[in-house]
Amino acid sequence: METKKQSFVKGAAILAAAGVVTKILGAIYRIPIGNIISSEGLGYYQTAYDVYAWALILSAYAIPTAISKLTSEKYEMGRADEAHRIFKISLILMTVMGGIMSIVMYTNSEFFARLFNNPGASLAILYVAPSIFLFSITGAFRGYFQGMQNMIPSAVSQIGEQLGRVVFGFILALMFVPQGYKAAAGGTIIGTTIGGFISVLMLVYIYFKRRPKHTVNTNSISGSKESTMSILKRIVEFSIPIAIGGSIIPIMNLLDSFIVMDRLQAVGFTYEASVSLLGQLKGMAGSFINLPQVLTVSLAASMVPSISESLAKKDYESIGNKSELGIRLSVIIGLPSAMGLFVLAKPIMAMMFPNESESLGLALMYLAPSVIFLTLFQTLTAILQGMGKVRVPLINLTICAIVKIAITYYMTSIPAINIRGAAVGTVVGYAVACILNMLAIIKYQVKSLNYSKMFTKPIIATAAMTAAAYFTYNLAYSATSRNTIAVLASMMLAAAVYAVVLILVKGITTSELQLAPGGNKLSKVLKKRGIK
Repeated sequence: METKKQSFVKGAAILAAAGVVTKILGAIYRIPIGNIISSEGLGYYQTAYDVYAWALILSAYAIPTAISKLTSEKYEMGRADEAHRIFKISLILMTVMGGIMSIVMYTNSEFFARLFNNPGASLAILYVAPSIFLFSITGAFRGYFQGMQNMIPSAVSQIGEQLGRVVFGFILALMFVPQGYKAAAGGTIIGTTIGGFISVLMLVYIYFKRRPKHTVNTNSISGSKESTMSILKRIVEFSIPIAIGGSIIPIMNLLDSFIVMDRLQAVGFTYEASVSLLGQLKGMAGSFINLPQVLTVSLAASMVPSISESLAKKDYESIGNKSELGIRLSVIIGLPSAMGLFVLAKPIMAMMFPNESESLGLALMYLAPSVIFLTLFQTLTAILQGMGKVRVPLINLTICAIVKIAITYYMTSIPAINIRGAAVGTVVGYAVACILNMLAIIKYQVKSLNYSKMFTKPIIATAAMTAAAYFTYNLAYSATSRNTIAVLASMMLAAAVYAVVLILVKGITTSELQLAPGGNKLSKVLKKRGIK
């Protein structure tokens, strides 16, 4: 199959554009959903979602990454036929695994809900179970296309999936809410299953529309045919460490929910109040923390096959350049996002959830610093995976989980801190994981990295942006007494200040802007003004 390769930055930009659309839809969706099913309903929803995320990791997370890496290598060798065989074998494997996991979740929904101290979430777990099977199929298709460094099918299917999730989730939440918050949470999460079904249909359509291009004359390609068992062995060997590493985060989230529910009730909070606090932290504040990550998730997905390709060529200079650019882009995205959410935490929550703004503002403020570490961790992990060092992120993430769980257990037990203890645990845990991943990259990289360009320049631009956001909000609020106007004004000015300062200190160059879609026009404008 012939395909036009995209640079990893362009590929990341395509996925990021789709991700931004889906996250915006998700963020907009969370506001009315939060007001319809309340923080209590979101508490049930979040526990079900955490169980679903864990099951999805076990069945459909690691193998798409393996497909992406292995198909990329085969295409680099000129073996398009073998790349397609890897996809077909992986699709069968993932379909079986996804089906088994869906059945396990569906038949044990009450057990999982009780296991994590939130029995009211059983209905939501039941309704989301079929989506594991659907997303396993989706993962195989996306991994195949991404291995060819063609991110468009993944991007299109993500948007379709999210539209289905949002539209049907909203409708079903309204239909189920008269039956109570538990039923409403279940109705809301059915949207995830419907979104998965839409995504499968779109990817299958794209695949068969391009079907003639998959037909390869194997007689014209030199090299022996790799056996099915050999392919399966390579997939399993590559996938197991990633699956274990990937499962740590969902398991950590599940343990987080368990600890939060247990410790809050141990210090005197009622079951309903504990569910509500959990919903505030993960369902409401957490949705804002997840928004910037869509850009680095897309960047990471694009970097794995790109670095793998350079590794296959033994082009260590290219690996170093791609790593440096990936890390710098993560800092450029994550650092201002973290500081912006921190300084505007209370105003943002007052704008979105006026009925619970005070406690939500504090939750977001405590959680906001985790953005920089979460975004950076994803990219550092992708770099190590692309270099074949799949066990290193696994070990470091395990250490992260231990640190987070210990801090959460201790601090959540303090009544004055309560749910915010879980936020502190998240920040410290991922900070530790980032430091360890960065040290590993320094150890294994042949080319030395430019740390000043990666960190110092984005810090300067972020400092200017933070000051602009803080003073603009206070001035605008004093002048208008309108929180929404003040928040929007401060965000727009802060973003403009950040972009200008970042370009002036050469935190990103015009040549790098040209790698991104639409970057040529902006780079030409900057060059006319003498900025290189």
